[in-house]
Amino acid sequence: MTLNFDSGRRSYAAVLAACGLAMTLSVVHAADKKPQIKVLVPGTVIQTIEGISFGNDGMLYGTSIHAQEVYRINTQTGAVEVAVPSPDGESDDVAIGPAGTPAAGILAWTAQASGEIRILRPGGKPEVVMRDAPRVNPIAFSPTGRLFTAQSGAGENALWEIDIIGNKPPRVVTKGQVRLNGFGFGSDGKLYAPNFGTDQLIAIDVDTAAITTIAKGVGSPAAAKMDANGDVISVDYMKGDVWRSNPKTGESKMITHVPEPLDSLAIAKDGTIYLASAADSSVLAVDPKTGKAREAVRGYFTIALGAGMTTLNGKESVIVADTFGYRFVDPNTGAITRPPWAGNRGASSAVAANERFIAFSYAVSGRVRKIDRQTDQQVVDTAAIKAPRGVALTSTGDVLVADADGNRIVRLNGNDVVDVATNLKQPVELLLENDTSALITEYEAGTISRVDLTTGKRAEIVTGLDHPTGLARLADGRLAVVEPDKGAVSAVDTKTGKRTVLASGLALSLDGHHLPKNTNTGIAVGKDGAIYVTCPADNTVLKILF
Repeated sequence: MTLNFDSGRRSYAAVLAACGLAMTLSVVHAADKKPQIKVLVPGTVIQTIEGISFGNDGMLYGTSIHAQEVYRINTQTGAVEVAVPSPDGESDDVAIGPAGTPAAGILAWTAQASGEIRILRPGGKPEVVMRDAPRVNPIAFSPTGRLFTAQSGAGENALWEIDIIGNKPPRVVTKGQVRLNGFGFGSDGKLYAPNFGTDQLIAIDVDTAAITTIAKGVGSPAAAKMDANGDVISVDYMKGDVWRSNPKTGESKMITHVPEPLDSLAIAKDGTIYLASAADSSVLAVDPKTGKAREAVRGYFTIALGAGMTTLNGKESVIVADTFGYRFVDPNTGAITRPPWAGNRGASSAVAANERFIAFSYAVSGRVRKIDRQTDQQVVDTAAIKAPRGVALTSTGDVLVADADGNRIVRLNGNDVVDVATNLKQPVELLLENDTSALITEYEAGTISRVDLTTGKRAEIVTGLDHPTGLARLADGRLAVVEPDKGAVSAVDTKTGKRTVLASGLALSLDGHHLPKNTNTGIAVGKDGAIYVTCPADNTVLKILF
């Protein structure tokens, strides 16, 4: 199977127009040098896409837990707009009430992190129709407009019916029997779903609660929907395989393979299969007859966060942390290389790498990991740090971590955590000067401090910053610091105290995202002095040249 992906890049102005964003980049010239800002990786509206479903208007609706938005997508043009903004739009799956039913046009979605089911009636405002449902995940309307949702990994994996028309109390259909994920109703009125965590697809009679296994051996299915021919289409989350199964005979055949992971699918009226590629924030369209795939919506990151410099295949590369796995960016072309999927082992918000190791932390899960690049083996994995943020690798391969809530810098000896410096004020970024000295940004204090890694002593060297996060050393010796709330990157001369704004009006804020505000935002400096900045609010990667 060949992926017919368009390799062209849109201009940044076009991206901004498509996103409905207005952004001004301003540059202050320092010492008569004229910095230039280049868009290395263009921005996107979508920041993670998980559940997808077609509406009565022919538009594809998609969800995002991380960006807390529901998207409306024109699959023909690739245009994307926000249908429900953050925070109401926090969503893992979405469904639209079918035409000709009492629920016609009602948009319903699952707010997994909040444990709520929310709806938007035509012309109305978002409502919460069910609360206290931890890890609520899939959602679907029956052909007659009845609404069903399920908890996955909590609440005994209960399947619920929610009455949004008559307002009867939620009804438990099944509990403790199967774990469900992306599901949909067939023309026969049965609910078709993956038995999540197995290689099986099932059908559920929502009136009698009878469960029937209809297919086995379809990988690790994450979602299943019935097509117009009565076959059940499913996606293998781990491998990226798309399957067609006959629910009467149990016979299954692979349609195609695309890059993993796949979270959900939706089937258009013409039979085209649309896939949610969560890790790349993209939507793929598959011809069910030929298996050929194209990008209906192109994406690059989930959320582009912390960054550093390293090498890939012997060439200099920018490494960027991402909630669906770190990835490498070619500093000349902007081409992105995402390592093979390994169950989201690389989920990260800060990252550091050298020739031998990659170390990364993830602000959401609280995990810190280290990978041996020669063997691709995980050699460190700990969740013992309260709020891990910035990471650094010493010359001996030790991992240093900033603990924002613990107000400390720690060193990992294997999975053991040893204090290096304490009594800090929300340390976020770590910039190693040598094995005995590091510079840190302190988010709460608004400072850059130097920490002696042998004694733990701290000395402020820059004060008065606005919640600084990312930090890097420029070729001329100055420090470049990211202030997300100001949308700015500044250069600071630590000898004179002079500050120069390198760029402002950047999409650096994490407002509206399902991330702590003191999460790392990335900045790195290449060997030639070029500065690379990640902008998590629109997934842009910028290159600043002097």
